[in-house]
Order: sequence, then structure tokens, then C-alpha cells
Amino acid sequence: MQLFPRYQLGACNKRDPGSGCAALDGVNRKHAVLGVSEHCIATYPGDFAQALIALEAAVEIVGADGRARIALFEELHQVPGSTPQIETTLQPGDLIIGFVVPSGPWTRRSLYLKIRDRDSYEFALASAAVALDLDGDQVRTVRIALGGVATKPWRAHAAEQVLVGKRLTEESAERAARAAFADAVSHGDNRYKIELGPRTLVRALLEAQAMKV
Repeated sequence: MQLFPRYQLGACNKRDPGSGCAALDGVNRKHAVLGVSEHCIATYPGDFAQALIALEAAVEIVGADGRARIALFEELHQVPGSTPQIETTLQPGDLIIGFVVPSGPWTRRSLYLKIRDRDSYEFALASAAVALDLDGDQVRTVRIALGGVATKPWRAHAAEQVLVGKRLTEESAERAARAAFADAVSHGDNRYKIELGPRTLVRALLEAQAMKV
């Protein structure tokens, strides 16, 4: 007698290209709403990547042709499109050997905010990494990366463009957050992320503004 029936994995184009995506019409509460395609809505699960994007880190790699550098960490990962099994721009044999984080006034006013179901050992439902350079309340520079809501570590360029040169207020933060999620697509159970994600970003921006530097 089989005590533990064999676990049947759902169709996944990451694991088995061309097999389909069971999450599209299945259990998808924690799946992505940004950068999705008809082939994949899997969420990028990490935390560290968002900080590296907000700080505009470079990626040092070594491969068959020697050492090289990816100028911006945000260029390392790619959206799934029709090939979700290819997650990065690395070539076969490439090895990441380090990161280079430039210094600047924005690094002093930077933070990472993670919203999750429980306090420990949990992936983000929504997160935001923010790096701000302010002149009073006016935004000189802002870099924003989102996690828990996208298929890759997500730089929110549209949100940044709303804020640069403007006063950072709760109202302008909300406009930026709406811009960040303007192209969001839900698939049922993950619909709440289209509200949770913007709220997370607004909170992160205002908390960064309130930091004493």
C-alpha cells in the first residue's frame, strides 16, 4: 500500500517549457501582477535584489570570455515573455562574483519595506526598496524597486518620473504608486496586490522621507 501518494506538480513553463501555467487559473494568491505573460505569472521571491536595484548596483561576472560587468543590476533579470525558463541575461558558464554599489546622497536615505503574512521565514506579498535624495521636500533623485508583485526584481521607472523635481507629499507618493501599478494584471486570487502594492510603496516613500540623515 502506498502511504504517501505521489505529489503531482502542476504545469509550469519554467520547469517544463511548453507544458502551460497551472497558476493562471489555479491557486495564485502570491503570484505576480507586473511583468506577467500568458506563459508565466510566477513571482520573483527574493529580497536582496530590490535593494541592489534601488542603489543602482552593477554586477561583476566571469565567463568563458573573462571578466565582464552588467552596468545595472536591473538588467540581470528578464520578464518571462514566451520563454519563462530563461530568467536572466547570463550566458551558460557565467558566474556572478560580486556587486559594486556606488555611493551617493541617496544611499543615506534608503530603506526596504516588506509586507508579509507572518513575521519570519516568509516571502513578501509586496515590498519596496527606496533610495531618496531630497532638497527639503523636493525630490532630487529617487530610485524605486518593487518585490513580491512582479515576475522579476522590478524597477518602477514610471513612479520615479512622477516624483523627480516635485515635492514629496502623501498625495504625490500616491500618484507615483498608481503610476507604478498602471500596467498591473491580476488573475483572481492575487487581485489584492494591485491595492497592497501601491500602499506599500507610499508607506516606504514617506518613511524614507522621515528618516533623519
